[in-house]
Amino acid sequence: MRADRIAIVAAWLLIVVAVAYTVSGHERTLRDGQLVLLQLAPVDPRSLMQGDYMALRFAVDGQLPREDGQWPNYAHLHVGAEGRAVLAGAGDEPSSEPGMVSMRIRQNGREASVGPNAFFFQEGTAAVYEEARWGGFRVAADGTALLTALYDENLQLLGSNRR
Repeated sequence: MRADRIAIVAAWLLIVVAVAYTVSGHERTLRDGQLVLLQLAPVDPRSLMQGDYMALRFAVDGQLPREDGQWPNYAHLHVGAEGRAVLAGAGDEPSSEPGMVSMRIRQNGREASVGPNAFFFQEGTAAVYEEARWGGFRVAADGTALLTALYDENLQLLGSNRR
């Protein structure tokens, strides 16, 4: 019985350490990651606002190359002075070229994207996000990208998320 308790406590501690490591990595990306703005692509208007989230697609997703049925691992982006990014290429490793930012490509069967397919917001604030035209990401050197905010056409931050 004592060995079982020790195993349970050890497993619990391992889980806590793994979660803490993941959270600290995301916090580091939010703090130190480069701001990258990706243009939103049109989405079926019936699915733009569903409850407390907005369905998302990014313009670069439609430009990602697919060879032999396989998506590359990274989208290589050229980031302009305002933070607006355009697809410059793709590959299986992060780019080391100056001025380039690489974002991991998320693959889901026949589809691939550089970001999530939804943005969640506080209940009752949907109208604030109707003018969203850009998604703001913080991107780490390893390609980890976290969507932090939405922006309008003039790059004005929407909502109260101020990262």
